[in-house]
Amino acid sequence: MSDQLEERPTTTHNQDTLSRLTDAHCHPNDAFQGNDVARAASQVGQLTIGKVCVMSSSLESQAKTEELFRLQPQKVVPAFGLHPWFTSSITLLDGAESGDQEFDKRAHYREILVKKHYPTSSIGRSDTQQEDERRRKDRMEIWEWIDCHLHLLPKPIRLENFLVGLRQRLMRFPTSVMGEIGLDKAFTFHIKPSPVIHPTRGSNEKDDGDQPVTEDRVIKSKYKVSIGHQLQILQKQIELAIELRRPISLHCVQAPTELLGLIDELIGRWGVRFTGLLSNHQTTEKKSKTGPAQMGSENPTLQADSERDKDTTQEQGINLCWHSPNISVEVLQQTLRKLPRTAYFSYSSELAILFDSRAPSNKAHPGLAQPQCDETAVLDNKRYSTRAVQAIRATPLDRLLLESDHGADPVLIDNKLQQIFHLVRVVKSPQSAGSSGLPSDDYSLDSHSDRLARQIEANWNRFYTGA
Repeated sequence: MSDQLEERPTTTHNQDTLSRLTDAHCHPNDAFQGNDVARAASQVGQLTIGKVCVMSSSLESQAKTEELFRLQPQKVVPAFGLHPWFTSSITLLDGAESGDQEFDKRAHYREILVKKHYPTSSIGRSDTQQEDERRRKDRMEIWEWIDCHLHLLPKPIRLENFLVGLRQRLMRFPTSVMGEIGLDKAFTFHIKPSPVIHPTRGSNEKDDGDQPVTEDRVIKSKYKVSIGHQLQILQKQIELAIELRRPISLHCVQAPTELLGLIDELIGRWGVRFTGLLSNHQTTEKKSKTGPAQMGSENPTLQADSERDKDTTQEQGINLCWHSPNISVEVLQQTLRKLPRTAYFSYSSELAILFDSRAPSNKAHPGLAQPQCDETAVLDNKRYSTRAVQAIRATPLDRLLLESDHGADPVLIDNKLQQIFHLVRVVKSPQSAGSSGLPSDDYSLDSHSDRLARQIEANWNRFYTGA
């Protein structure tokens, strides 16, 4: 049976199911090269799914997210924050924007660009003379590249100034969340200079005039933004989210060690305001005042839920959603142990479906796609990433969200949500080996889909409104 997705008209059942779902992480503000927010908003308004949580990424995209929300306030949940790919636009150096006509961009980019990521504990140190020499050569190579491209490098802004603007936006939109923020050790730094406009001959035979053509240029490098720089900016954004009590959509690629270390630091500094969990000292103090707690489940998540139900005055903590997590089951479980009440994970077809088995997109007929393959064979046909399937299987059902992570035509978001919903439905079915999914009583495909959609809907509401 074919692995390809066949376009099919939306059924009433599909509409009812999808209307319960929120796309927890997407980028319709980037559609059409970010130049036609009104068109993107029109397509968002036609989606079957309930809502879309629209992520900001660059400094410029914050305003586009705001505009999209104003055009579709019933459909859009706005998210504001700086993506790790754009942290190079923020400087941590003293003297930035001090009023000088020429800010020393050179010092900023020399400070943040590296040829490879070193463990944060070893930054500035090396163990051998050979390693010292290699780092020196790397540094000189980077500095030469910076000098050659200095006139094209954008002027950074101070972190303090960015945080002031971010705070103002979050407060101006009280229904907004923090995102997309995080860490990324895979991406390489690039420059996107101002577009070049060329006068060129019109392609329309009836038009004898010249049509200006805009050329978007990208100058790629082989260098990276240091993980230490990314960490400082991420920490400040998370602390702002804690202060304003906003949920977070988190990006983390190839940096789980650094992220888990930061989580430990935030737990130590913010405690219950971050985790929603009382410390051992606070728990002992509470028990001495209220008497012994009732025996509960050994599952820390269930225990936390029980404590929350008994004490509604307890701090809720800040919900954190790791979006499209390409991580091992061990890292997922470590995260849940550190944040047993507030950690969520959202999965996308962009990550789960292997690149060599994706169906070609059909923009001319962007209706909902129903995967045409045997339910029992879905996990055996090499269509899906094994790592993604294992992560979905290991994710507690009450911590699971869905996303498209889609940044092109918004009309395709329904299709992408249906694809990942289909995979989760199979992985979490009672018939799936090792499933931690829904109970198997009176199992049928329709009832399972409905119950799963209701569960994911409840998960989003809990994530969005507080732990």
